[in-house]
Amino acid sequence: MKEFQLSELMKILDNFYFLIHENYRVKEVTIGLRAYPSVIFKNHQFGIEVHVIGADLGCEYSDYHIFIMKPKWFSNKFIDINECIGDHVIDDEKFLLRHCSEYIQQNQMPVIRGELWPRKG
Repeated sequence: MKEFQLSELMKILDNFYFLIHENYRVKEVTIGLRAYPSVIFKNHQFGIEVHVIGADLGCEYSDYHIFIMKPKWFSNKFIDINECIGDHVIDDEKFLLRHCSEYIQQNQMPVIRGELWPRKG
């Protein structure tokens, strides 16, 4: 189990390493006994966080849920990356982290850099 957890953690760090170049730091790493690992990256300048949250092993949903969060005084703003890329990519769990990482790099870099946040509606 330890080797599995470390392997999955390395997949997260490999796929989201581009965030380090954008002034993000690893805020939190969680490794559970019966779950995929989770990592939270945070840019302290803008307060933006990228959450890569691992599901319980054997869960019928996606192995990982990825979202971008910007905390506000009385609420949080979210961009759900899994929802943005759609179910067709989520069906292939082997490539989920890579697809989410590529989607963020191709479509969400203004958000990652703190330049803009998409409006609802």
